[in-house]
Amino acid sequence: MYREGASYYDFLMNEAPYERWKMWVDERLHMTNKTGPQSILDVGCGTGTFMSLIMRDGHDATGVDVSEDMLAIADSKIRRETNQVPQLSCQNMAELSLPQTYDVITVLCDSLNYVIEEKDVQQALMKFYEHLNHDGMLLFDVHSIQKMTEEFPGFSYGDNDSAQSLIWNSYAIEDVHGAVEHELSFFEETSSGLYKRYDELHTQRSFAIDTYVSWLEEAGFAEISVVKDSHMNVQVIKMSGSSS
Repeated sequence: MYREGASYYDFLMNEAPYERWKMWVDERLHMTNKTGPQSILDVGCGTGTFMSLIMRDGHDATGVDVSEDMLAIADSKIRRETNQVPQLSCQNMAELSLPQTYDVITVLCDSLNYVIEEKDVQQALMKFYEHLNHDGMLLFDVHSIQKMTEEFPGFSYGDNDSAQSLIWNSYAIEDVHGAVEHELSFFEETSSGLYKRYDELHTQRSFAIDTYVSWLEEAGFAEISVVKDSHMNVQVIKMSGSSS
């Protein structure tokens, strides 16, 4: 996932609502009386754009991603934009293992939807709980079942700028409810004027909100708030009720 394609990620995400995600996190911190710099673990941090935003606000951020190539870009970007040395770790979120706990864990941009198996989603939620401080907060968004079953199948999108182009097609996975495959084709102009093509296949899966809530409760979380936005993303806000 995002190997050579890591270099195209920011092009793919050029309209991603990073500022809106940051505003959501800021609102949650304010509503839960968390003031001042927080220790934040950003799981699925990608190329570090969100980490840069929160680090510039003074938060102590750590980033985790399964792609070493994405983390290499994140390291350069964060150093350039914040003049700080980022704390980054290449890990699978279902096997998360870090030496400290955090005030806040964020899992944004439907990163949790890349965990396909039910047992792995449950394991990831338990790992998040273990890595939170007492009364810590987990913030994540996932695609709704409606989006996965009605909007993504047959979805097609194209974008381009002066040097790069993208074609994105999505298909339902038969016999796996709530799962889709995204075929991404990137085209980059070379010095010869010809275009280099790079293809990636991404698989995502989502579950019913009641299922996520049940898994969160089983992991030990005590307070759950669910918000559905106009883009059919479902945001689940969690606070741990006891120390891990």
